[in-house]
Amino acid sequence: MWPSLRAALLAFVLAGVCAGQRPSIAPVPVTLRVFVTIDSDTQKAANVTVELMDSVGLSSAMTSKLTDSNGNVSFRTVSGMHRIRISGSGIESYEGDLDIARGEPIHMERIRVHATLAGQPVTHPSSFGNSSVPAVRLNVPAAARKAYEQAYEAMNKQEWEKSRTFFETAISKYPQYDMAYNGLGAIQMQLNDEAGARKSFEKAIELNPDFAGANRSLAKLLLRDHNNREALPLLLRSLATEPDSVWALVNAANSELLLQNYDDAVLYAHKAHALPHQDFATVHIVAARAFEATQQPDQAIAEYRLYLTEAPKGPDAQRAQTAISRLSGQSPQ
Repeated sequence: MWPSLRAALLAFVLAGVCAGQRPSIAPVPVTLRVFVTIDSDTQKAANVTVELMDSVGLSSAMTSKLTDSNGNVSFRTVSGMHRIRISGSGIESYEGDLDIARGEPIHMERIRVHATLAGQPVTHPSSFGNSSVPAVRLNVPAAARKAYEQAYEAMNKQEWEKSRTFFETAISKYPQYDMAYNGLGAIQMQLNDEAGARKSFEKAIELNPDFAGANRSLAKLLLRDHNNREALPLLLRSLATEPDSVWALVNAANSELLLQNYDDAVLYAHKAHALPHQDFATVHIVAARAFEATQQPDQAIAEYRLYLTEAPKGPDAQRAQTAISRLSGQSPQ
């Protein structure tokens, strides 16, 4: 028999939705898919130029591609902060930042740009997802931006103290720099300064409540301490801005399950399943446990089977097979 619901799911957190381990910030390979639309989600931005820059705008790491007829383009890049530019005929130039979490082998970003009016240029702020570029990022001084870029260069070389100094310099030159506070928090985590990291992440969110990356960063800290009740609102706020973050969806599903919000656990688990979710097959264990808790054995069996299909040799394979046998009234194989 399975252990109690809460004990089983606490073991799940510790085992691997990346909540129970100290976050590492070394970048990992990831596929970035960008979907560009014009003014509304129905008009696709075909044949526009998309420029992706690693480490937030470093020209030495820039890649440029054209969107296809559906406004889509893909890049092979690494996790972390990036700057993206979009330009082309008939649209206003766009520039914004994006944050790719380490737990996302595939990250999808939807960006809406504005059409230009013939003979009458318009100066809308660039759109990022469904919202505008945060006001705190519109007037970053050049010196602060330079220090921020230097901080990420040092971070990518694992020069933690040097990176912290540059982040602190960026903040001193621009105290409203939400992304610098988030970066500083990541460095403080690496230096085992958890209290300082929490303050930095909280400050980033205070400056920009919709900053998905900062909300995820603080949620990771809380999940480490199994504080799902406080972490869940942060995860949901991050998903309001970046709804395709598989890491956030999986951890939201798990948190809802631990808080006994079973319908919502299934909802977020199914949203995660609808996206590329390599390495996150365990989300089907979450959905299965939610279905078991609400006496829906057939649906639970289907989720356990999905787990076995996606991870036949995964750490929960034997437990899933045992659960299927138990729920279907068969003898375990």
